Amino acid sequence: MNGETWFWVLVGAIGVGFGLLVAFGASGAAIVLMIAIGTLLTSALGRTMRREADASWLATWVTLGFLAKIAGTFARYYMVLFLYGAGDSLRYYSVAVDFARQWRNGDIPGLSGSGSLGTQVVEAATGGLFAIATPSLLGGFVLFAMISYLGQLGFYAAFRRWAQPHQLKPYAFLILFLPTYAFWPSSIGKDALVILFLGVGAYFISRLLESFEFRWVLPVGICLVALGLIRIHIAALVAVSLLGTVIVSKLRIGAGMSTRARKFLTLGVSVVAVVFAITLIPDIVGLELNDPDDIIPFTEEISRRTSEDGTVAAGNPVQSIVDVPGAIVLVLFRPFVFEASEIQHLLAAAETTLLLLLAVWKLPAMLRNWRQWRRNAYVVYCTLYTIAFAVTFSVVRNLGIISRQRGQVLAFFLAVVVGLGWEESKRARLAREQAELLIKEAEPVGMALNR
Repeated sequence: MNGETWFWVLVGAIGVGFGLLVAFGASGAAIVLMIAIGTLLTSALGRTMRREADASWLATWVTLGFLAKIAGTFARYYMVLFLYGAGDSLRYYSVAVDFARQWRNGDIPGLSGSGSLGTQVVEAATGGLFAIATPSLLGGFVLFAMISYLGQLGFYAAFRRWAQPHQLKPYAFLILFLPTYAFWPSSIGKDALVILFLGVGAYFISRLLESFEFRWVLPVGICLVALGLIRIHIAALVAVSLLGTVIVSKLRIGAGMSTRARKFLTLGVSVVAVVFAITLIPDIVGLELNDPDDIIPFTEEISRRTSEDGTVAAGNPVQSIVDVPGAIVLVLFRPFVFEASEIQHLLAAAETTLLLLLAVWKLPAMLRNWRQWRRNAYVVYCTLYTIAFAVTFSVVRNLGIISRQRGQVLAFFLAVVVGLGWEESKRARLAREQAELLIKEAEPVGMALNR
């Protein structure tokens, strides 16, 4: 066997060892070995994902991103277990351990009947993951961190299909290393699974939008169903954004009648998905919607419940188009530094300040390139999803909750910023143009020699 084959054999063996370590509650000194094994596994995944435009650096960055994820996992574990001594992760773990025991005894556990449908589904899914071999609490955190990391890689793979080569490094750096992704989804719970299905779903949607081939409809639908079982409103936002993208975006140059016909059929499927998701929302969240005005007290109740503890932002949910910019600022860029009252709020404010500076820095380029917006269907999708998410989450005024949920939108917002605003440097452009000129000049010589 050659070196490449031996590498994959080693990775497979290490993968089995890693699974056993997590399953049997590896902790303490064994964590060092878990990190080493996970690093090799992600290095292998990075090698597999490489394409010509990112072959020289992607595997290294994917590995370093995993290490950043592990650091965030330990920080998240410390916060839940020692700083607060409470959290949804502890409840998920306790219920899942009981479910796993029932599975191993030959019984099929039902839903717990406690909490929302999404909570019960995550409990059942975690119990299924733990059924083969139940990890320790820390092992569970590591497992869910790795699950959410796959979603981050999905975001990158989706963006890469529509981006320019010079845009890949900036986007990869943000997606792989931002604290929002390294920290918040790195625990047992809904967030990790939502990031997984959002990221993987984004990749399938990016493939679907290329030429509307129906082989991508089924995987998109599976991701929508998974999201709907966990957080139905996120599934609805994805479906609405996809529908809007199919309507608004322009076909790529050279698309024939068959592609146009497939686009029309995709439009019909998207309408069905939107209607289905929106129809389910009232039943799942317990809203009796007999009149459009019934939604007002429902949103007011959400605002009240999410404002009982923590730092609360002044203002009201979006009621007209003039409120949309404020909602975008709330969801993407707050808390501001002067609003931070705790250390975790201060860290979140540092990140949102950097994001705000990035957006302001790239805004002129984004405005210059806005005329090309409709030709990049994935950026159109990300734009619509970002706006829809901001409008929906404007009902939540608690800045702590917003910080935890920001990972569900940040990858899409950054795709818009980098996709429209990250222009090739003059030096790189001149070097590329000079190289292309040399290749063109060499072609006649090569043809003459071949004669």
